Amino acid sequence: MLHTSLKFFLIVLFSLSSLYADPLQVMTYNVWLGFNKKQTLPAGIEWIAAQNVDVLALQELKGFNQQRLADSAKKWGHDYAVIFDRKGGFPQGLSSKTPIEKLAQIQPEGNPSLRGTLHCKAAGIHFFVVHFDPHNYLNRQKEVAAVAAAVQPLLAAGEKVIILGDFNAHSIADKTFLDGQTALLAKLRAKEIEKKSIRAFDADGELDTSVLQALFDIGMIDPSGTPQTTFPSRINFPDTPQAEFDGLQQRLDFILVSENLQPGSETEYPRDAAVEAISDHYPVLLKL
Repeated sequence: MLHTSLKFFLIVLFSLSSLYADPLQVMTYNVWLGFNKKQTLPAGIEWIAAQNVDVLALQELKGFNQQRLADSAKKWGHDYAVIFDRKGGFPQGLSSKTPIEKLAQIQPEGNPSLRGTLHCKAAGIHFFVVHFDPHNYLNRQKEVAAVAAAVQPLLAAGEKVIILGDFNAHSIADKTFLDGQTALLAKLRAKEIEKKSIRAFDADGELDTSVLQALFDIGMIDPSGTPQTTFPSRINFPDTPQAEFDGLQQRLDFILVSENLQPGSETEYPRDAAVEAISDHYPVLLKL
């Protein structure tokens, strides 16, 4: 007969092994103008709660402050939340089932006209929540350089790192797909001609991929085996014919991981009627 203390130890061990057998689920979601100026917030809370993720990164939290984000997070099952602390604009946020340590608000070159990045730690992982400039890849290059500078020492020290959010940038992995998106390319070129401050194409006339590449070059990995597009959703295109809608699709939202998080990781791209009506972006889900 097992000794009582040994039996207790085995029960605890079994419980812990069961607890950590489930994957850690991380999601990023650009929620478009703070859930369309809160009009889609109830539906967003309901949908997010149903996903039961462990950590959630949000972009475009227009109209939110720390308290408003914390109140919403509790409704989708997260007791902890942190927001990029600034007035106005479109701040990023992070919510979690477990405590969050806010480490830094990265402001590239100390320039408030450039997009900042939120750096937090939760579940033993460093999270960098990004939302890069939507108009000009030259600005995005400065913004990603600041993130890479903060991430490199962590990678060298063997820390676990995830960079996630709306990059407003393209990956070289999507080049073949994007080359076939003639309607999208024509739309982006027309925007450049219309407004000189908008820059999507590099000096060779190709869609710029340097922003994601800057993170790949320091060792970050895109674990998505079969990537899908993340923008736009149907919310602003309810009556657009499917072929025309498909021709505008692109992947702007990513979850990148450090090498020590890659094994066994799986990326998913949730699609259902609800996400078509919550935001103009689709969410991205990572199971570790």
